[in-house]
Amino acid sequence: RVAIPTNIGATTPEEAIENEQKVMLLKLTSQDSSDRTILGGLERAALAQRSHGATAESHALWKRQGFDDLSSGAMQWKFLLRQLKGSCTIWEGGSSLDETSLFAKSRLISSLLRKRKNTGDSKDDKSITIAGTNETVKRWKLDLTEGYERQRRRMLPNYEFHGLYNIDENADNVEYVDEVGLKVNQEGVTGDDNNEGALDVSDEVQHPVDGRSSALDMEVTADLLKKMKLEKIVDDEEDDLENMEDEDNDYAAAADDALNTHTTFSVEDQSARANELESKKAQNVEDTDKINESDTGEREAEAEESDKTNISASSYDLITGLLKAGDWPEKSYNVNRCTGLEVRKALLLWCRNAIYVVDGFEQTDGEGLKGKINRLKKVTTSFQVNIRQHGAQNSDATEKTKSKEKVTESTEEEITYQHRSQRIAFGDLYSVYRRRYQLQQNALEFYDVHRNGTLIAFSNNVEREEVLSKVLATPLPSSIFSSSVLGGATSINYKKFMNNLRAKITSQWVHGKMSNFDFIMHMNSFAGRTYNDLTQYPVFPWVLADYDSEELDLNDPSVYRDFSKPMGGQNEKRAAQFRERYEALEQSYEFGDGPPPFHYGTHYSCAAYVLYYLMRLEPFSRLALSLQGGKFDVADRLFHNIGSSWSSASSENLQDVRELIPEFFYLPDFLVNSNMFDFGTTQLGKTVHDLTLPRWAKGDPKRFIRIHRQALESDHVSRHLHQWLDLVFGFKQRGKEAVAALNTFVHVTYEGQVDLESITDPVERESIIAQIQNFGQTPSRLERKPFPPRVVLSAFKERGLDFNALASLAALTPPFCVVGAPHRVYLRVLAVDTCKVGMAGQMDSSVGDLCHVKGQLLGVGRTCALILPSKKYYRFGGPNNGVSVHVSMTSARYREVNKVLSAHDGMHRGPISVAKPSLNGLWLVTGCVDSTVRVWKYNGQNMQLQATLCGHDGGKITCLDISTTFGSIVTGGSDGKILVWDLRTLTFLRTLHHPASAQNSVHDGSAKSPVKSVSINHKNGNFVTLLHSTVCVFDINGNLIAKQDPGFNFEGNEVPSCAIATDCPEWMESGIVAVAGHMNGDVSLWSIDYDTELLVLRHILPERVHSCPITALRVSGDRQDTLLIGDKSGKMSACETVKLEQLNASELESLMVEMQMGDD
Repeated sequence: RVAIPTNIGATTPEEAIENEQKVMLLKLTSQDSSDRTILGGLERAALAQRSHGATAESHALWKRQGFDDLSSGAMQWKFLLRQLKGSCTIWEGGSSLDETSLFAKSRLISSLLRKRKNTGDSKDDKSITIAGTNETVKRWKLDLTEGYERQRRRMLPNYEFHGLYNIDENADNVEYVDEVGLKVNQEGVTGDDNNEGALDVSDEVQHPVDGRSSALDMEVTADLLKKMKLEKIVDDEEDDLENMEDEDNDYAAAADDALNTHTTFSVEDQSARANELESKKAQNVEDTDKINESDTGEREAEAEESDKTNISASSYDLITGLLKAGDWPEKSYNVNRCTGLEVRKALLLWCRNAIYVVDGFEQTDGEGLKGKINRLKKVTTSFQVNIRQHGAQNSDATEKTKSKEKVTESTEEEITYQHRSQRIAFGDLYSVYRRRYQLQQNALEFYDVHRNGTLIAFSNNVEREEVLSKVLATPLPSSIFSSSVLGGATSINYKKFMNNLRAKITSQWVHGKMSNFDFIMHMNSFAGRTYNDLTQYPVFPWVLADYDSEELDLNDPSVYRDFSKPMGGQNEKRAAQFRERYEALEQSYEFGDGPPPFHYGTHYSCAAYVLYYLMRLEPFSRLALSLQGGKFDVADRLFHNIGSSWSSASSENLQDVRELIPEFFYLPDFLVNSNMFDFGTTQLGKTVHDLTLPRWAKGDPKRFIRIHRQALESDHVSRHLHQWLDLVFGFKQRGKEAVAALNTFVHVTYEGQVDLESITDPVERESIIAQIQNFGQTPSRLERKPFPPRVVLSAFKERGLDFNALASLAALTPPFCVVGAPHRVYLRVLAVDTCKVGMAGQMDSSVGDLCHVKGQLLGVGRTCALILPSKKYYRFGGPNNGVSVHVSMTSARYREVNKVLSAHDGMHRGPISVAKPSLNGLWLVTGCVDSTVRVWKYNGQNMQLQATLCGHDGGKITCLDISTTFGSIVTGGSDGKILVWDLRTLTFLRTLHHPASAQNSVHDGSAKSPVKSVSINHKNGNFVTLLHSTVCVFDINGNLIAKQDPGFNFEGNEVPSCAIATDCPEWMESGIVAVAGHMNGDVSLWSIDYDTELLVLRHILPERVHSCPITALRVSGDRQDTLLIGDKSGKMSACETVKLEQLNASELESLMVEMQMGDD
């Protein structure tokens, strides 16, 4: 027998290859034709080459994916760390964990703080044990996104404050009171080291040319203008006008040339990618907010490694990790991103579905996507500032001197890196505007649907027009340029579109359909003014001239400034001096010795003036410090008294003709020194802290802002505002009319008067730019003829009632107030109906939502929510843990009501308890029985999850609301908590502290009442809440504005069952701000008494249509004069504000008597 060997098995790869080669060799040798042998060799060579290429491409693809993962992972990890600090569940919100648990919030935070302080002081634990609030947030900053009327109202947590000013967060003795007021812990003692902090300011912030001298005192002189040797772009005003007429054709031609020369660049050679693996690992991508590095050694190592990276980096793999999956740059541009005074070099990447702006990179040594990408260093400088102690009196002069010396000695520079990647999807683009940058027409400003503005300056005008043309040629469904707005037009002429839009807006203002504030903001935008450039900040007029009276009568013309004259002409004595200056300069100019004549050596708007007003408010405080060389200006020159500033600008100071900024009419936060900066003491011994307000403001910043806005919207201002518009934006801006109106400034401040391209010396060019920006920039001229005056009408006249005036008065009448008699509120039932849509499967007949469509009252069931733009509705609460979309109203496309259009299952881990779509139908917010909230985007077909929000302490979500105007989400739960979230960043903001919750917790220890209703005012961001039986109103920053009068103790079936907010702005004091439905079917309307901070019951519907609990309310109508009501039985009603035409003679006579008494 033959023994079977034990090593028999499958052949090895080497043996298999050898055997296969032998077989192939036998086949080849068996062929008779030598031609076949040669042909086979060629085929094998080609196959080997293709195989090698495929392998190399596969390897390069994997390496690129690895680079993407590394870059994207680093960015997402740091973003996650930032979210954890601001997340409700980790740092700021309530946790359902037991406080005795090892992982309880208080234990985690106290443990972290002990590690940071290396001490075991038990006081730290006690100060952070309260859950469900934002005690860890001590500092706040202004949110730079814009809301209704382009107002920026919201304050965000300023987590960078302590790192920015080098203040120990644990030792910070400032306790949270509210978002506009901070107090100092009287028990703590703060030493000199804690009072002084370091401020990191980028060297890219534009500094004044005169060093530490005050930018406010810088005035242009004839000698200074001679030294500048500036050349005009246009020779005279007539040529300027002709060029303005033809600029659109030039821009279009430039764009066409750029597009014709555009080439598609291929991807970098794959073999070059293999040498870049080590360079990719050195890239440290940071998110939008600045994260200070603490280890100097790591910075130096990173800088050294970055230098190596710049040598080897030669493709766009360096930044592909910052792009969304599926996006790939087709073309890139070197640009500057401008935010206030901070300017960062960046790359603008054009992709198929979006554009990206990536900070901190620059393309050199090559064209297109084959260029070399350099990572730019960012030099930062540290300055010392003092934090003011609460109740501190005048400081010792010696200590101040020491502090100043320490500031000088401790200044140092360091190298950091910051890369921010911003994606602007074309589907989310709202608008794009041409802008000037450094007096050149080379910038664009993009706004997304969240009204977040991004100002981008290009290298030249050709690149700007190329990008603008490509953007306008792209489908923009959410923009003002969408086809629905343009009536189906396929091409967009930018200048023609903007001119038509401006004419439409002007017509609306003239006929009383737009507020004065909104119109001025529109004119600023059309003239190139923007929040994103402090040198071209929106300009507003001084309105009042009386800052000394105890009370202010807005019907008295003497309390207002003269709108026909600029600030330099308000005082005749000072105006004569300005005329003499102009005549002297005119004579010198005629003899060829001097610049063109001007009245004022300063301007009414510049970066220094903006920061002068906003120095108390972050992030403008650090910009003010950087502009002044690291320290705040002398106390006497700071903005400390509004009356003194008016006197200086109107009569006392020849170098001061400044106007105001928009914040004076809507933002009380900038008047308060909430960050406790030490601004010093004036020569008269007054400590500069909060702004000193006029007597008629009664020491209340909110009252000042409210009355100031009422003055702007008064009849007197409405009649004369067009005269001021002529001076700033109109025909009196230049030429003979400007000379006659005493309204000429230094010629270099006007558009088209400086040709920077002719200056070849870069040092001289930068110096001239810095000087011009300090002078200020005059807005672009919008009209060459007078602005039309606004039509101001009154319904009641001496002879009787003018019914023709009611149409003009309706738009600006407060919600639910009678047009022509805004002090009266009266509603009448318009229609009654029964809800039938969406009722299938409900255990009761409760109405969940309703709307008014073409005069028809439409309602849906309790577990439904209407999608207003599309005439559909969501149905939720089913066992599928999701929602379904149904037809709510028949149309040409959908013939069957309640038809299921789509179903979306598994949206939560439990049944959905409440759902609320946004007014535009693009967002959906859902609340679950497991206390989670989820935010979705709905595009008509797909439901895309954006975020899961966690913060409620167990129980179901009972109510919620969403506002895309101010980017806010508010949620209420059965735990009694009311939380506010940021829709833009999908993060937690703050908790609303309802007074009813405090009352319930003090009593018999019973469980907290569930929140019944939350609602958002879409014009100012205020919140209306209903908890237990108390209705409250909070502002957008969580401050309690008004609560229900304690005298209204609703009991039994009189208790409110739901409440909603109207869109009444705070300056309309007579308007209805909240509507409440009650258990007995009553409906009450409430306004605010701002003096007592109480809600005032203005009206209860006299007609008792409903007799069971009200379950749904909605305010409808263009001017919010219609109230829709639904109850538990399924009955619906529509009530409308009474019109004067509907009143009888006796009722009209009584109204006329009331109006006359009010005027008296």
